Amino acid sequence: MVRAVIQSITLTMTLLLPAHALAAWFSGADALTSAHQRLLEGNTAQSFDAMVEAWQQNKTQTEHDHLTDLLSLAISEDCGRSLSSLSLPSWLQSIVIRRETVQTPNRVYYQFSIYGSSKTGVSKLSFAEWPEKSLILSDMDEESGNQFKLEFDAVSGMVHAGLYKLALTSSEGESWSSWVLIGEPDATQKISWMDSRSWRIAPTTDLKSTCPRPFLSMNLYQQSDADEAPIWSEEKDKNLPTSLPVIDVPNGQYWFSVALIERRWQGAILFEDVQRIARSIDLPDIDLKEFSIKNTAE
Repeated sequence: MVRAVIQSITLTMTLLLPAHALAAWFSGADALTSAHQRLLEGNTAQSFDAMVEAWQQNKTQTEHDHLTDLLSLAISEDCGRSLSSLSLPSWLQSIVIRRETVQTPNRVYYQFSIYGSSKTGVSKLSFAEWPEKSLILSDMDEESGNQFKLEFDAVSGMVHAGLYKLALTSSEGESWSSWVLIGEPDATQKISWMDSRSWRIAPTTDLKSTCPRPFLSMNLYQQSDADEAPIWSEEKDKNLPTSLPVIDVPNGQYWFSVALIERRWQGAILFEDVQRIARSIDLPDIDLKEFSIKNTAE
């Protein structure tokens, strides 16, 4: 069923091309043509390989947009699980790529991170945009190599659609790498504040999606230690809440964030697209100073 829909949409996309581009598509033998053909035939992994090749060639803006549309179509078959046949090596248990937009009352900023787990440990990780723009390059020590997380603050804007290369080296010197295709971020603001304790979530429009429904992650931090681990957190994947529940914490000012997280795959690699809202809130329970004095006395 999904494959038939892909074929129908792909045909529609070709008909929407300009006449000269349409003629070139049917008569050409380039990578973009091959990506179309393989997707129509149901060979998703081969279509992905052709997309990788097409991204390495000179492209018009129309071809650039077409490649991002093709990637979205390929993902829709099974949420990207069949995009790549490349499996993780035995020493790498999981790898996650996260692209995040964070909106606070004062600014909007972007984060990009890669995290995962390894039995033997990871000694080196790199992530670069084709052809040579390095975004993340890090050597890791033994303590952080088994459970690792590396972040890149995309100050100038969100990490955009394109071709990237991910490479890791284990603590024992074994190497593994994979091409990574990233699509355009969703331009729709799906979560926003109503007031300091409640928020609104845009209704899901793609009811036939093969991907899991978005889930919600709520985190509460000490105002002075927003970079540390949260003092309270909760995740919900059903009946997503739209307000802060009653929390048993001392009276005071806190930093509260709510994230709507969507997941998809590229074979064995998990992608997370995150929209996060965050702000300071006051919780009226016990005064923090009194709480601190009481704990010291005890």
